[in-house]
Amino acid sequence: KNLAIKYGRIRNVDAAVSGEHKGRVTVSYLDGLEVARRAAQELNGMLVGGIAILASVSSSASEGGYGGAQIDESVSKSSPQPPPAPMYSGDKLVPEQFAACKRVPKLPPNPGVPRAYATKLADERALPTLLSMLSELMRLQVRSKDDKNARARRRLVMGLREVARGIRAHKVKMVVMANNLDEYGAIDSKLEEILELARAENLPVLFELNKRKLGKSLGKSIKVSVVGVQNADGAHEQFKKLKKMMGMA
Repeated sequence: KNLAIKYGRIRNVDAAVSGEHKGRVTVSYLDGLEVARRAAQELNGMLVGGIAILASVSSSASEGGYGGAQIDESVSKSSPQPPPAPMYSGDKLVPEQFAACKRVPKLPPNPGVPRAYATKLADERALPTLLSMLSELMRLQVRSKDDKNARARRRLVMGLREVARGIRAHKVKMVVMANNLDEYGAIDSKLEEILELARAENLPVLFELNKRKLGKSLGKSIKVSVVGVQNADGAHEQFKKLKKMMGMA
């Protein structure tokens, strides 16, 4: 699923675990036949665990009652891949456990521009208000770091996993998502999960900042993907203004 989700919205995934079609995975897309064709073209021949995927558009793709499309992915076991060539550093052989890490393809550089999932607010007051809220909440959170009750008054949580956990626990009141997350299966899957959880909880989600600027707004030198506001005490005025700009006051 992590491989297939980057091509479009998935309706369901069916995997055959027995019978003559054992090893076949059928992916149904909601976004039409063109999405299925593109996914099949790019997945076909891809190596997963040293085994090649055979991907094609299902003959029943145009018959779905949901306007979707299907892809059948069958793992080819008849042609095992030859062992990888040894890797050297100078005249020394690199141990295979480290060589395998070096062979993993790197993600393409992030262009730093907003992706399609992100829609910025049209109100020019949104950005300075958001920056003011985040910086103040972070300042207060750092100040209370040594307080024995600091965890109970935790204002911000960061990271895809922590924010998703906070929403499920009904603790997060607002989500600030970077608008340029890397296009990668596992990241996109977590992104969709957070957005769906936020919709279910009717939470405001803001996309005004990229990863670098989101980290900088919190006084950090690292990039930050997402922030969840759990407690707006100390910056409640900015919090209310942002919700009003989104029509959620």
